[in-house]
Amino acid sequence: MKKLGMILVAVTLLSGCARLSDFNTDNSRTQKEQKEDQTPATMTCTSDKNDTLTFEAKGDQIQNMTQVFTMSFADLGIREDLDAQSIQDKINQSLQSLYDLKGVEATGKIVEDHVEITLRVNYEIANDKELVEAGLLQEGERDSEHISLKQTRKSQEASGYTCTVE
Repeated sequence: MKKLGMILVAVTLLSGCARLSDFNTDNSRTQKEQKEDQTPATMTCTSDKNDTLTFEAKGDQIQNMTQVFTMSFADLGIREDLDAQSIQDKINQSLQSLYDLKGVEATGKIVEDHVEITLRVNYEIANDKELVEAGLLQEGERDSEHISLKQTRKSQEASGYTCTVE
């Protein structure tokens, strides 16, 4: 299961979210940012491996992120001779221990011969410093205090994802 943890952290880091700079001590965004454009937008990014990242934003500020990716049993170090319930329990235990953070939810489900993992992050309630420490968020430039949809798009496309904004 250690292998699962290392792989999940690596996948999360590769999909790297955002740009976040100065952390507010109370974890709230500034009033100036709240007065800026609040038009809802959804950005979906996909990779050639069919991994999907969905970002929900108001204006340029990302509010939520959902990442869906698949891994084989072998990649996760799971023996195929285990019954489905045992495999499901191991997956959920591992995910829960890795992502036991406020505002973060991780689930896994068995789909045929692989595992589909869904990671959801609510940036409005999650603690920015904890997200950075867990590898779910990257620190950014000093002039930004929010997670930028535009910067995230550039980062995702540079990592090989194809992104569309609606």
